[in-house]
Amino acid sequence: MYYIDTNILIYVNDIESPYHQSASEIFYNLLEQNMVCLHEIVLAEFFAIITDSRKMQAPWSTSQAKNYLKDLLGTVPELHFLDMEIVSRSCIDIEKYDIKRYNIYDYLIAYSMKFYGVEKIVTLNKNDFERYDFIKEIISPVKEMVQR
Repeated sequence: MYYIDTNILIYVNDIESPYHQSASEIFYNLLEQNMVCLHEIVLAEFFAIITDSRKMQAPWSTSQAKNYLKDLLGTVPELHFLDMEIVSRSCIDIEKYDIKRYNIYDYLIAYSMKFYGVEKIVTLNKNDFERYDFIKEIISPVKEMVQR
């Protein structure tokens, strides 16, 4: 299974994005293989961003976002939620990773991955997840630059 980060869902749905094609190829390939796992935080972040005119050139209406999420939930094989055990356990390592401000959301996603035994994530923001040694694979739609 692969966790899908919020930015991937945004780029899959933003046809103007330079990442649209590569994010779509990765996402739909994994979806076809029943390898997609979503977290409730990702769904909430997606809704907040896709309906926000400050973040999207063509924001969706509430109805569009609701319908998309409803359809998406009908095709995704796994959806994970925070619960008391995950939140309690995540408090153990929160200082180890020096979590502050909005990093809490990525940390809770990463810790949920650890809790549910998912070791792979698809994200544009590799730096947000590289610090977690329990994540074994990070796939990004951005091709790595070759340094010469």
